[in-house]
Amino acid sequence: MDSIYFTDPLGLLIELASYRFEPPIGCSHADVMIRAHRIRVARGDHHIDRIHLADAIEELVARRQDSLSEDRAPKDPYARG
Repeated sequence: MDSIYFTDPLGLLIELASYRFEPPIGCSHADVMIRAHRIRVARGDHHIDRIHLADAIEELVARRQDSLSEDRAPKDPYARG
């Protein structure tokens, strides 16, 4: 999440925030953030970072979408096999 902070003339702190990701279809931003938090806690990291968000989105997509592939990892399109 990217944030910008302002202080208004009366001293109130205002935060304008935007997410760095789009949730998968059928999921909310909260679903992604909760899953990313659980991944962060399991790894013992201090805060949610981009890798936690990416892993959370991957888990949510894999759980909701069937695939014919056993391995969803990226492949080299130029490899002969």
